[in-house]
Amino acid sequence: MIHDEMSYSLPFMVACNCKDEVQLVIGTNSMGTCKNRIRSILRSGAHAVVISPTQESDVKQLVSTFGHYSRFRLVDRQWQLSDLTSLGRPIVAKVVDRVFVQLPLDECLMEKEIYEQCIKLRIPINVFQRPEWSTFHVGSTYVDPQSSGLQISVSTNGQGCILANRIKREIMASLPSNISQIVTNMGQLRDRIINEDQQKLIKDHYGSTKDLALAQNVWYGLNGEYESHNLNNLVKEFDMTERDQRLKRTRWLSQIIEYYPMSKLADVSLEDLGGPSEEQQEQKQQCGVEDKLNKSESTENDINGQESVVMGEKKSPPSCGKISLVGGGPGSVSMLTLGALQEIKTADIILADKLVPQSVLDLIPEGTETFIARKFPGNAERAQQELLEKGLHSLREGRKVVRLKQGDPYIFGRGGEEYVFFSERGYEPTVLPGLSSALASTVVARVPATQRDVADQILVCTGTGRKGALPQIPEYVTSRTTVFLMALHRADILVRELLAHSWDSEVPAAIVERASCDDQRITRTLLKYVPEVVEEIGSRPPGLLIVGHSVAALVQPPLRAFDDSNKYTIEEGFQGNDMGLAALLR
Repeated sequence: MIHDEMSYSLPFMVACNCKDEVQLVIGTNSMGTCKNRIRSILRSGAHAVVISPTQESDVKQLVSTFGHYSRFRLVDRQWQLSDLTSLGRPIVAKVVDRVFVQLPLDECLMEKEIYEQCIKLRIPINVFQRPEWSTFHVGSTYVDPQSSGLQISVSTNGQGCILANRIKREIMASLPSNISQIVTNMGQLRDRIINEDQQKLIKDHYGSTKDLALAQNVWYGLNGEYESHNLNNLVKEFDMTERDQRLKRTRWLSQIIEYYPMSKLADVSLEDLGGPSEEQQEQKQQCGVEDKLNKSESTENDINGQESVVMGEKKSPPSCGKISLVGGGPGSVSMLTLGALQEIKTADIILADKLVPQSVLDLIPEGTETFIARKFPGNAERAQQELLEKGLHSLREGRKVVRLKQGDPYIFGRGGEEYVFFSERGYEPTVLPGLSSALASTVVARVPATQRDVADQILVCTGTGRKGALPQIPEYVTSRTTVFLMALHRADILVRELLAHSWDSEVPAAIVERASCDDQRITRTLLKYVPEVVEEIGSRPPGLLIVGHSVAALVQPPLRAFDDSNKYTIEEGFQGNDMGLAALLR
């Protein structure tokens, strides 16, 4: 589905705080729907005033069902226009806060009169089965019975509540069975982190903890720290400020919520947000410990006659541990190789990148130990060391280790470094290639990376070098398609440098996020607009940037039609059949 900026109009969906409001229900036609309306009103903390019951029997039903609620009131008489301005709260001059109309179908003229009066008084109104006389629509809403706070609402904006109910059921069926525990756990962690990590920071900032709640609101509400486009802002772990240190668990929790497999969120603890151990955090000490460990093991094995050195070449350790570096592709199960699937199915332990999608992780057999990399801002190097150590320990136990990577192991995936690490310790990895997102993204985005008279070469490069440095800026070549990986979190810096190195500011660009996943998003724009587009639409990692005239080769209208009032288009979703294929592969 393609969206042009500001070229469409949809109702603005919000979750309202209705505590202590007075909401008026006029008529009781369709008793089942009427009861649901009243339940929703009472559940929101508002007062439900029902007037003009359609039938006498309705009065008994409503009193029997809701009579024990102090916030329920039934007025057994015909409604009057003056009720709109006399039954409400004194604080708003007795004007009711919201109106639901459920009159019989033959009273349509009365419904229209109520609607027109509510418009004059700026009272939100919903008329049952009459979207043309409604200023808001009530979605089909799921409320978690375990009181986690989760609500999921679906609205077709008056085009059919039955369809909305069906869509809601489909959504609920796709959620993990422990969704209540997930929501509860994430909320509790957030509250604890705020209390434990941020009170001192706020005190330092404001001079005292007086009015702490207000200070926290100001802190979270104004600085934009955790807006989507800031989620992956570069944090140099080797040069973290005191503020970065104090806020790191909050940043990490944000990333866990965004990236981790949904079903595993219920089990995340504060310890998981603390990063690797102190020993692991000291890389220099770690290197020394690793060397000592190798020497110690070598000596012990020599004593037992289980390892020997022949002509200076080290033989494999006595255990039968094996390791494979496996490319998991860009995200879609359909783009996973059969070799990768075989490794996943036969592993004893899987060490996965944090961005490996849920659909691929769901292929892991139940009972196979799975560890997700904790590579959060300011922790990438330490988390990488943690993965290597966990893999080495498992190998020494004789286990089969699968290092599951997104894309291809050797395309900016540290595959070469990991190959050297394990090989030097006597465990030569088997490497299985994967479909790199650098090339898969061009296909799913309808970008022909090469095409006659458009692009005759491809360049794949990183947007973030070692220790956060910018890469060497390549020269601009008109006939080249350039793919920047790991670049969107610093799009402003990268684009500024590209333009400073004579890149064409008008060249088409595509931001491809979650390539081949269900929530894939493709945004097309011009290079000069990329930074502000990223800030406006937010971030949906993993994402990359494609720059070149090939971006526009298969797209109509031409992208050069973009201007300051129309900077981008968005295409949502991936047209694949991962669900059926994943079920088959399981």
